[in-house]
Amino acid sequence: MKPGKRIYRRGFTLIELMTAMAITGMLVVVIMQLTNQSIDLWRAVSEDVSTSSRSRAALQTLSRDFESFQMRGYDNKYQWLFAKADERMDNVPKGLQIPRSVQCVFFACAPDRNPSVSSSTSLRMNYREARAHNRDTQGDVNAIGYRLMFRDQILNMPGVDGNDKGVYPLFSLYRQVVPPRQTFEQLLGKDNLESAYVRFEQDDEKNFLCENILEMNITFTIRYAASKADAEEGRVDYDVVSVPIVASHRRTNKVAVYGDRIVAGGTTYENARIESAMISITVLTEEGAAMVEQIRQGRRRAPRKIADFFAKYTRSYSRLVSLPQPL
Repeated sequence: MKPGKRIYRRGFTLIELMTAMAITGMLVVVIMQLTNQSIDLWRAVSEDVSTSSRSRAALQTLSRDFESFQMRGYDNKYQWLFAKADERMDNVPKGLQIPRSVQCVFFACAPDRNPSVSSSTSLRMNYREARAHNRDTQGDVNAIGYRLMFRDQILNMPGVDGNDKGVYPLFSLYRQVVPPRQTFEQLLGKDNLESAYVRFEQDDEKNFLCENILEMNITFTIRYAASKADAEEGRVDYDVVSVPIVASHRRTNKVAVYGDRIVAGGTTYENARIESAMISITVLTEEGAAMVEQIRQGRRRAPRKIADFFAKYTRSYSRLVSLPQPL
């Protein structure tokens, strides 16, 4: 290179820089959109997994209890099961009342019926004495009750409207298992199980099973003798009828199972038994539960169309359970 000769190197022009910046900006926007979509998808999948887990826990417990349903049939007039629409849904956020809520009580062999040691303080002091004298664990038949409630199961307080600090109510499913001894002494052999069970309802809030259960409905399939005269002669033709406890918002049915008959929706079916129960529940997603809490605290208005809220923030599940035949 000769002295004094200068070499000039060509750089980027302004147009090239602006083009590169535009392409980079577009790539950043695309990456951000993909990231947001991935986060939304992860959140949706996470909510679905959480919601399905709650539904599975509730349906498994309900199915297990119905599969161990116990009754004596055809030779007694005692009541073994009653199910009705629960109308005592107090302290629910305005505009978000529970649409379908079934209260159901029946007898079953619950696998969790017996505690290992009595809750009595005097018997807890000596394990051997407790095992020898724990009469509460005797027997194998329990009365089991189900119902939906809106309350704070931790603080044991009912859910109320307004800005009440320290209260965190939830739509929850409660399951109460009456010990075998009390079942035998106070509930078995009654012609009105519903009235006999009332004294045990005060402890419902202590028997929390699953949260964010917004609806529960049961449809019973009843098999009954088509003709009473033929049944008495031993020639029986059976018919089948399905009876939902909550048929619509204004129409409900009550089912009462006796040893010699079933009364469902005001109709008496002789020589009948329940073949199956279709259990349907609606589970509120975590996002929906957060919205309900905001509505309860007055920070958000209740939805004008409750159907739209259900379609977006709930998931429905069902399970068909076959009930054992009466003994």
